Amino acid sequence: MKSSSSPNNNPSKFLKIASCIVSEWLSKFFNKCMTTGEFPDSWKIGRITPIPKVHSPSSSSENRPTSVLPVLSKLFEKVLYDRVYSYLTEHNLIDQRQYGFRENHSTELAITTIYDELLRNFDSKLITCSLFLDLSKAFDYCDHEIFLDKLYHYGIRGVSQTLV
Repeated sequence: MKSSSSPNNNPSKFLKIASCIVSEWLSKFFNKCMTTGEFPDSWKIGRITPIPKVHSPSSSSENRPTSVLPVLSKLFEKVLYDRVYSYLTEHNLIDQRQYGFRENHSTELAITTIYDELLRNFDSKLITCSLFLDLSKAFDYCDHEIFLDKLYHYGIRGVSQTLV
């Protein structure tokens, strides 16, 4: 957790300093959120900050809006991420060729894998074709009903599904 402040100005440094005092309470609170499917409304409120896309923006369209969420919201998000990622990894539900957003799966490893495959195909006198897609904004256009159906299919059900 970085030393940024949340919208209600509770710096994360305080949480780091007081972690031995608040960690047990936070653990119980996060577990309750997960079992009940409830998420505090105050954790959903972010502070929007414009970040310039260009050196000297002349209009609002030349700014990228970023949302700074409360520290506890980000901490809870990290706990959820770790649990879902652990579940998906444990049940081999992530394709081995998925390199983005995975621990120990860097872009260098992706390039090395492609290079090895190209060399293997070249040695075997095979024609090789590659297609590269930028899916970084794909989730913005994802049909949420289909997404929830997929989560259900992969075993994330009930209250857990409402939190993702």
